[in-house]
Amino acid sequence: MKRAAQQLSTYIPLFIRYLEVERRSSRNTRESYESDLRQFEAWLNKRYQVEACEISHFTRNGVRGFLSVLVQQKLSARSIARKLATLRSFSRYLLRESIMDVNPTGNIATPKIKKTLPQFLTVQEIKMLLQLPDVHTLTGMRDLVILELFYAAGLRVSELAQLRLEHVRFDEAILRVTGKRNKTRVIPMGEFVRRDLSRYLDLFAENHGRLEFRDYIFVNSSRQPYNRMQIAHIVKKYISKIAGREKAHPHALRHTFATHLLNEGADLMSVKELLGHENLSTTQIYTHMSAKHLKKIYDQSFPRAKKT
Repeated sequence: MKRAAQQLSTYIPLFIRYLEVERRSSRNTRESYESDLRQFEAWLNKRYQVEACEISHFTRNGVRGFLSVLVQQKLSARSIARKLATLRSFSRYLLRESIMDVNPTGNIATPKIKKTLPQFLTVQEIKMLLQLPDVHTLTGMRDLVILELFYAAGLRVSELAQLRLEHVRFDEAILRVTGKRNKTRVIPMGEFVRRDLSRYLDLFAENHGRLEFRDYIFVNSSRQPYNRMQIAHIVKKYISKIAGREKAHPHALRHTFATHLLNEGADLMSVKELLGHENLSTTQIYTHMSAKHLKKIYDQSFPRAKKT
């Protein structure tokens, strides 16, 4: 009988723990990695007709077969690339721990991902969006603050969901946000955001009692925090009323935050820090959008650019 320690399932939680402790990966990253690995494990179990696949089943042919199935299921190239990245990271961990001798993901090409510019809202669309919530109700005020924080602070949906009262400094008008790899950044809080957030907290206190210092900010009447899907649904509901479906998600507001900053003259390094990007190259995609905006202004304003 083969040792239970050689079962693939033994090493998945150890790998996830490694991501948390040594790599300081965010909870969302760890959850995504674990989901990908459990999917791969289930596929290996089915392929080899076993109850619990072993490390020996984690081969190059196994990886290629798994990716082939994902293609047949018509998953996007981006999703397949992410799952392959998970398997690569897991392989490196197993090699480091001397559980494997050969990297089964070696020489497997990453699917080509079509580069597309992020969707963002125009200034006029933002004005219309922020007028939609009914600010005379607790729910409407909550929704307005959620929309404002995505647009005026450029938060990721996971960052907003994890925002606690202790992260807000009303006296300094700043937010302390914990992003990817548990890195903390400071984001200025505009006067209208500070005003509306304060109003929302007052309305919540009137209806359900005052939130404590370590409480999550966006919670239901039972003080349970809203998850990412619930928050995304709120955003989608409002954006769908003023823009196309391709823009109806929280990240579109984060893209809008970056684009509008650059269009108004903000420097790239400052935008990088505000977004919490690790690499400047990630932020540079917004320069293409800003350049497009400048080209439009140039064509409209410069006499010699106009067709005669």
